[in-house]
Amino acid sequence: MNFVCPIPKFLKTVILSALILYSAPAFSGEKSMDMLEQRLKEGPGLSDLMAYAYETSPMIQAGRAAWQESLERYRVDTAYPDPEVLLTYWPQSLANDLDKKKFEAMIAQTIPFPGKLSAQGEAVKAEAAVNRFDLDRTVREVIIGIRESFHELLYIRDALKIAKNNQALLEQIRTISETAYAGNRSALIDVMKAQSQSAQSGYDEILLKELEHTETARLNALLSRSPEAPLGPLTAESYRPVLFPLEDIFFLSEKNREENKMAGAEIKKSEAMAKVARFETFPEFKLGLLYESSQPEDRSAPSEDMYGVQFGMTLPIRFDKNSGRVEAAKAALEKTKAMAQSRVNETRALVRENYFRMQNAERLVFLYRDKLVPEAAKAVERADVWNRQNQGSITDYLETQSVWYNFQLALARAKADYGKFLARLEGLAGQSLTKKDEAAAPVAPVQTQEQP
Repeated sequence: MNFVCPIPKFLKTVILSALILYSAPAFSGEKSMDMLEQRLKEGPGLSDLMAYAYETSPMIQAGRAAWQESLERYRVDTAYPDPEVLLTYWPQSLANDLDKKKFEAMIAQTIPFPGKLSAQGEAVKAEAAVNRFDLDRTVREVIIGIRESFHELLYIRDALKIAKNNQALLEQIRTISETAYAGNRSALIDVMKAQSQSAQSGYDEILLKELEHTETARLNALLSRSPEAPLGPLTAESYRPVLFPLEDIFFLSEKNREENKMAGAEIKKSEAMAKVARFETFPEFKLGLLYESSQPEDRSAPSEDMYGVQFGMTLPIRFDKNSGRVEAAKAALEKTKAMAQSRVNETRALVRENYFRMQNAERLVFLYRDKLVPEAAKAVERADVWNRQNQGSITDYLETQSVWYNFQLALARAKADYGKFLARLEGLAGQSLTKKDEAAAPVAPVQTQEQP
């Protein structure tokens, strides 16, 4: 049986399970690795990172090799055992004591009970399906890891820009406070607050730079690149709302999540192994051909040659052992079914958790972007005008500026969290949740009620 499928079809299946439908063109053969490497240095988009990782990730390569290994095992486990050849020779000094027999040859072939090899083949095919879904899961995990790292690095770089702008503003406030203090128009505490906040902002900038190096190394590790390999400016994704209700996401995740598919394949494997266990209680047969040649004492006389056919079989009389095999296989099947249900339950819990976190991040984006950040920016402008007109204190100015700074960071954090939790949720659903194809939209089962 040939399991090898065309490469384009395999790539399509893996890409669908990896939740990158919107970036599938990036995986075409038109982009060489050199071009992708150049894109990464100049300024990559998310699709460039995923295309690069698919070609270079050692985790994906290991998963692909494991799947290929299970495919090759089919030919091994469904083949007959190797035949046995036995040659026996007696020296002349012993031949007289053994009826002048000098040479004996035998060839034998073990024949499993009919149906056993087919059962083993079914088990191998089920294991190959498990490894195939595991490969899809590995691709999905790598892609999700890249998306999360992408949004985290994007947040750090945005926060670094905010910190630099905040540092420049604090330097202006510090200069104003020192000048006002020299002219007896400001208190010493105002100068100290301005200096301390400027120092704190400088520390934030240093910390964010270190975090940028750390996250860059993490993303490069997913891409199998050097930790210090450069990554250009990241192309941020536009806001994409989720178009599916929670009930549909539950339905999609139970159907598409690779762990659930693996559980189904593992049940088939356990059923096949239970069948193999039953065949282990049946006898195996052995057929052989025998040839004997003996030389009489008279060398001139012709040798005496004999041919024979052998037949043998194993006797599976260890009933306790055989019963143990069968019962162990049944227990393994029950365990696999229970684990499959456990994975479904786990999927539902993960969907609900990530859906809540994504929605919460989305609400925070709207809150900070549409209300808090603009209002804080206006407050900073008013504080600046009042300070120039000597109608407010430096402390009020600093407090207003600090609130604006923190709101900007919170907005950047909420955007990154939304992208990260959306990636996780799409990983569970097995498809994009921000593009809805009416033809492929899930249809939840309709529950009808009996009319009174």
